[in-house]
Amino acid sequence: MTPGEIVPLSFASGLVILSFLIAGYGAYVALTAAAHIRAVAADGQPWLPFVGIAAVAMGGIGIWSMHFIGIQAQAMPFDAGYEVWLTALSFLLAVLCSGIALWYVARARFSALRCVAGGLIAGLGIAAMHYVGIAAMRIPALFLWSLPLIVASVLIAVVVATAALWLAFHVQTTWQRALAATIMAMAVCGMHYTAAAAGAMVCTTPREFAGLLIGGASLPYVVFVLSIAVLALLRWQLHRSSLRFRQKLAQRVDQLIGSGAAGTAAGNGPVGSLGRG
Repeated sequence: MTPGEIVPLSFASGLVILSFLIAGYGAYVALTAAAHIRAVAADGQPWLPFVGIAAVAMGGIGIWSMHFIGIQAQAMPFDAGYEVWLTALSFLLAVLCSGIALWYVARARFSALRCVAGGLIAGLGIAAMHYVGIAAMRIPALFLWSLPLIVASVLIAVVVATAALWLAFHVQTTWQRALAATIMAMAVCGMHYTAAAAGAMVCTTPREFAGLLIGGASLPYVVFVLSIAVLALLRWQLHRSSLRFRQKLAQRVDQLIGSGAAGTAAGNGPVGSLGRG
């Protein structure tokens, strides 16, 4: 394409599907971690580690990796490079804002007001992550932004984050989590591709970019595989934690039953002796 031409907005269907799958799996693991938050908090056990797992699963994998793969899904007539430090910043924004929102909602009794406030924190963080990630792109093109679509993408991000927090503290069963994760994946993808439509790429003359860059046609597939590996490790850790939690509960129940039986025996002893007398 020649300088001044606008790159048509189109996407590779295979990468769009990958972005949806990673968003759904990330949401599922995050919702599973949120269930652990509820369980251990109700039992008076430390719950912050599960907030960290949920933040990485949802913000770092389900949203950031989806965003990164989604950017690569857009058809471009040139290779795209990404500035490493801004890309890392976009990842941290997604994880930290998701973690802060989860912590804020989980630290006290759940309420609609806390959920909306947490959704605002997470949603603005998600939107910031997206546009910082766009700023990290090093391509021979400039963006012409549509303010209405930018506003729409931010609003969608806030609504998505609020819905995610509500679901995190309400879904109970595996099937509910799977359905909720599917809905979340659709919402996250909707936010991303709305934001992608907000910026029209206008070709410029080719130029060299300074700094440490990453890129390549295989990059979205590498991100997908690494993300799946991280989510599998997080899911395994949640499974181990669940087993330990159940073992502790079983031990407590056994202790209560044992102490109750001992108390009953001690209470029946004198009565039995008196009856025999």
